[in-house]
Amino acid sequence: MKIVETIQLKNCQCNHLTTIEKGVQIYHQGEIAQSFYFIQNGLIGLYHTLENGKESLVRIYKTGDYFGFRTLFGDKKYHCTAKVLMQADIVKITPQNLDLFFLENPKTIHLFFQILSTELRDAEDRLAKIAYLKSLDRVIHSIYFLKENFPEYHWTHREIAEYAGCETETAIRITRSLRNKNLL
Repeated sequence: MKIVETIQLKNCQCNHLTTIEKGVQIYHQGEIAQSFYFIQNGLIGLYHTLENGKESLVRIYKTGDYFGFRTLFGDKKYHCTAKVLMQADIVKITPQNLDLFFLENPKTIHLFFQILSTELRDAEDRLAKIAYLKSLDRVIHSIYFLKENFPEYHWTHREIAEYAGCETETAIRITRSLRNKNLL
């Protein structure tokens, strides 16, 4: 188990949370945000719940990633629920004074803007694919992306479907067809 060190941050409190089991929720959609997180080890999924109760896997974070910091720049409420996908060790980072935190950690803030830029590009790419690609193509792309970037995790049909923007039954049908043709 490799533990990654976080950047030395000023004007904040860091709490090390170790051995968080799969399924544990780190924070909930709509909660007021006062902290963000760094993954020393593990895998975290961000899930957005729609008004009808349907949940979608919208983003995945792995060892060495920060998550939950976007709320510091926005409305101060988490837009998703963060759940542990694989046992995790994380650092909870709570700025003591947000303005001072921004001033005293310019390299980290620059890193956050780079991450935000990449995440926005990825989200726009996924949105375009959901709008214009057929379910087959989205499921194939999602399977490839998830297995290529997170090979240590066993992805369920539901998670693949949520990431692809389709129903679980569609993902099951497509993966079964791909397996029958020895393409998966």
